[in-house]
Amino acid sequence: MRWRTILGNGIAVGVLSLPYLLLGLEATRLGFLSNEHAHLIEKALLVRNRGRVEWIGFAYPPLPVLLLLPWPYPQAAVALSALSAGMLAWGVWRRLERLAFPPGVRVGLLIAVMLTPSSLFLATQNFSTALALLLFFSAWMQYLRFTRDGQTDAGFIAAMLIAFGFFANFYAPFFAMAFALIAPLFVRPRSRAHQLAMLLVLLFPSAVAVGSWMYLSWLFTGSPLRFVYDPGSSLLAAFRPEEAFMAPSAIARESLRRLASAPLYLGVGALIACYQPGRLLGYLIPLMLTLGAWSLGWIVPRAFDQSLRFLFALAGIPVRTPRRLGWLLLILALLQVVADGSTLASGEPARWWSAIRAGPLPEDQEEQRIAAYLTGLPCASVLADDREAFRLIARAGTACPFVLPPDPVFEMAVIRPERFVSYMLVAERSTGWPGPLEARYRERPPEGFVPELAWSGWRWYRRVVLGGSR
Repeated sequence: MRWRTILGNGIAVGVLSLPYLLLGLEATRLGFLSNEHAHLIEKALLVRNRGRVEWIGFAYPPLPVLLLLPWPYPQAAVALSALSAGMLAWGVWRRLERLAFPPGVRVGLLIAVMLTPSSLFLATQNFSTALALLLFFSAWMQYLRFTRDGQTDAGFIAAMLIAFGFFANFYAPFFAMAFALIAPLFVRPRSRAHQLAMLLVLLFPSAVAVGSWMYLSWLFTGSPLRFVYDPGSSLLAAFRPEEAFMAPSAIARESLRRLASAPLYLGVGALIACYQPGRLLGYLIPLMLTLGAWSLGWIVPRAFDQSLRFLFALAGIPVRTPRRLGWLLLILALLQVVADGSTLASGEPARWWSAIRAGPLPEDQEEQRIAAYLTGLPCASVLADDREAFRLIARAGTACPFVLPPDPVFEMAVIRPERFVSYMLVAERSTGWPGPLEARYRERPPEGFVPELAWSGWRWYRRVVLGGSR
């Protein structure tokens, strides 16, 4: 019976993952590659090519990079992302089965969460976030078992899942802090010692995860907080500058805009206020996370934010909600699918949707041409900074031709490139903090190098020796 249950769950996850997998592979066939997947693939290629697994200290988030090490290519990233989303969808369905709603309503709610543009984008183009959402949702369900049913082991599991989630998403520790702070509202501590023990159980695993990664980051990069500014970090504004350091008025407008596009989240919040008012504070964790991050000048991507609210809404529907209200919630969920279409209006989700609808994008085709050229160059012949060039390295499918910041000779090669490399790849416009290559050589090539090929957004320098021969 146990094996039959495992097999049934596996088949269900496979079926739910299949639509995401097909959509993701189609986008890959059309040449689209998300920034997130490019970053993960480039780091996995670097670790694999150098044969230094300990260099995972240069990569954040590390868990998706480790999972991509066996086959660091876009198809693998899409497959793992789709599998994570399929497992998440199955977890949502198991939660919906506990409700007294008609089967058609439960199926409709599941389809709504799967068809939301935010969900489709994350499930096909953002493996780290899809994995993090799976871990956060699972932790939230265990946390509800702990606070509602008094199951102590569920509290331990929730804390471990959140700590594990830190290796996929920067914001995991904030969930741990929120869980710990609101736990006394649900589980009345018998004494101060009991309250302290409960807080330690919920916080200690995340503290260990963050502390260990800060130590590893300091060991390999010289800065314990380097991962905060990494291209894969949730805090970096490189690809979403409009969301960083917003004024209070802009925060208020964007908060209202996102709430207006989440009618199911608002509707379930009203139900909780009626049936379980004591749990309303826990339900507001996604909103508090977003406002807190914005007030610090950090970034909460819209697709992640909206998907998280959708999941909290489905997980938070009170079990004793009247059967007749199921149809109202289904209408709100369908309205949320339509309202969430604004996710596709700008930024990377818009590029992804354009590629799906209209075919290969010119910028993707140009990147593929550049990457094809770079692939054929000798090993350690190209000086590049992977904070800027990670997309080209990922498309090249190998880190062999490149000398990158983790390499011991990188700093010396920046100062005297003619002694170490034959080529240099320098970004014309930095998307974040300018690196050493951009700061030194964006305006003119170093001595002994000349501009060669004209690539949009890049300066390509070739070393000249003995009358111009290479």
